[in-house]
Amino acid sequence: MSEQPGGPAHPVEQGRDPAGPPPGPPMGFPQGPMGPPPGQRPVERSGRRALWLGIVALVTSFFFYPLGLVLGVAALVIGIRARRRAKAARGTAPGAAPGIALGSVGLAFSALSVALTVFLWPELSGYQECLGASNTGTDKTACRHEYYPKIEKKLDLPAGSMDKYGDLF
Repeated sequence: MSEQPGGPAHPVEQGRDPAGPPPGPPMGFPQGPMGPPPGQRPVERSGRRALWLGIVALVTSFFFYPLGLVLGVAALVIGIRARRRAKAARGTAPGAAPGIALGSVGLAFSALSVALTVFLWPELSGYQECLGASNTGTDKTACRHEYYPKIEKKLDLPAGSMDKYGDLF
């Protein structure tokens, strides 16, 4: 116990080990209980999540557009929330703006793919049924000659323009 009324107590008397770490925020938490250190702005980390979701939404919108649709919406929601939280805390949200942009592009591509699939559903499903029933290469060519002109007509494409895409459909 300290004999002086206002003086600092010995570290062992305060309940901490003098050889241990100095008092401060716990490991892994750079901020103290009063917020970030002076001169630093708080960082909203969910902005990076929005960036990753936006990248994955853009990539999957070309291959599996329903997933791109869902991930695009998630990137928008998380990115906008991160920006709002960062603005309220007067901090930053790195990755939120690009995440919002990439999520929007992925969402747009996915929505366009959904709309095109719905618009061409009768032709695409008929073509797939025809291909499923075909046994030879000649049968597949006959399916192509039957359904490609229907798709070209519906999309107002010039006759024969689908032939160069061959096996993509």
